[in-house]
Amino acid sequence: MSAVLTGGHSLPSWLPSPAGFPGSVADTRTSASPLCQRGSHGQQLELMAIDDVDSTVADDEDEPMSFRARTARVLALLAVLVIVGLWSWALFFPPSEKPPATLKDRSFPDAAETICTNAAARLAQLPKSYATPNPIERADVVTKTDVILNSMLDELNGVTPPPDAHEASNVSEWLSDWRTYVGDRAIYANALTSDPNARFYVSLKEKQQITKPIDFFATMNKMYNCVTPDDIE
Repeated sequence: MSAVLTGGHSLPSWLPSPAGFPGSVADTRTSASPLCQRGSHGQQLELMAIDDVDSTVADDEDEPMSFRARTARVLALLAVLVIVGLWSWALFFPPSEKPPATLKDRSFPDAAETICTNAAARLAQLPKSYATPNPIERADVVTKTDVILNSMLDELNGVTPPPDAHEASNVSEWLSDWRTYVGDRAIYANALTSDPNARFYVSLKEKQQITKPIDFFATMNKMYNCVTPDDIE
């Protein structure tokens, strides 16, 4: 009788079986699953795969949100709220169709444009003061120009103002600004007679040259020839 060793090898028949071993020992290596092993007493032990999706080992807990991340999230939320607010205002509170300086009644603007157009034609016959190198001659050109402008303003004062009290007040203020501007020109012309290097200074209104509100009101009401002349640099 021969003994069968693990692995399928047999002992010679003339050798006795080792003490405590049966005459035949079966090879158990091929019967075990690749993911299993047998214990010392033959029980089957399960091996947990490393990438087992059902593993009870939890991932590392997420780190708490940093101060920078929280700040970025708050700023993003505020930006969204501002955009939504602006769109809501534009949709439910649209701007007025006409700027406040626009006259609804076209009677005054139409009459004024005719007067200013005639004055512009007369001004075109005079040379530009900045093109006159001699200071005395330049002062004379400015003075002649101012005569035309004052005549234009006298005619504008004779035009019936708009029926609306607020619009009539705007027209009166506009004509007053015009008078101030012509007065600045007269001061410049007088200064040229004694100082060949005299500079032209324009009065300010609300921290800007008074010519800006004059030209703005004229342009908004389509009185394009009623803007201030560009004859002085």
